[in-house]
Amino acid sequence: MNKMFFSYIPGESFLHRLDPRTKIISVMLLSIVILRASDFQDIFVLSVVFLVFSLPAKLGIRHHLQSLRPMLFFFLFLFIVQSIFSGGESIFSMGMLGISYEGLWKAVLVTSRFILLVLFASLLISTTSPALLTLGIEKMLRPLPLSLVGVSSHDLAIMMSISMRFVPLLHMNLEQILQAQASRGMDLRRNLPKGVSSLAVPMVYSTLRMAEDMSLAMESRCYQGLYRTSMFELKMHKEDISSLFMVVAIVISFFFLHM
Repeated sequence: MNKMFFSYIPGESFLHRLDPRTKIISVMLLSIVILRASDFQDIFVLSVVFLVFSLPAKLGIRHHLQSLRPMLFFFLFLFIVQSIFSGGESIFSMGMLGISYEGLWKAVLVTSRFILLVLFASLLISTTSPALLTLGIEKMLRPLPLSLVGVSSHDLAIMMSISMRFVPLLHMNLEQILQAQASRGMDLRRNLPKGVSSLAVPMVYSTLRMAEDMSLAMESRCYQGLYRTSMFELKMHKEDISSLFMVVAIVISFFFLHM
């Protein structure tokens, strides 16, 4: 189970011991910086920042590559779209479509941004247990006046936690369905429309079945969505303060240099 995409991997590293609120806030701040990155120097610096935070977690390069593998088609699609529709001096054209140096530069930059976003999100989820992640989100949302719109911080936190939990499960189900269909002779390269339908139908069925099983499990435990106590007590330590200070310093430096 620990080898699944976007799943928690237990450990005793510095990053595992940090308060979940520290990691959530850090990822949010770094995501803003990533989306504002305007050149490859910024991408390089952010990649170094990722290495500084990821090496103490001792997850290994293979784990980070596995977190990117399910998103390869999205990255490829994003790269192609940016290359074709960014404009500039064309170096290759086919009818109305063309690829330019400016398009390639922008495609690599935008794709690099999304790769870094996925890597930081994967690092957060891999080093934070679902229970602590839910509690951290709930604690951060509690001061907001969510009751005015008919929801509570716990409702939002549990929905986000369930959504993140479903991502590795859906990926695992897709791999199982691919293997099952391949054993029956399915070849996506020969008949793509039929192959997609043979994957989509069991995928939708298994997803609905998982959702129903989860709802029945929550009902059997008398879950009502009210405020609940937790067996974990969150408390900021010196490690959290120093980590937040480092991230804030990176963000301030980035915006100061780009003024």
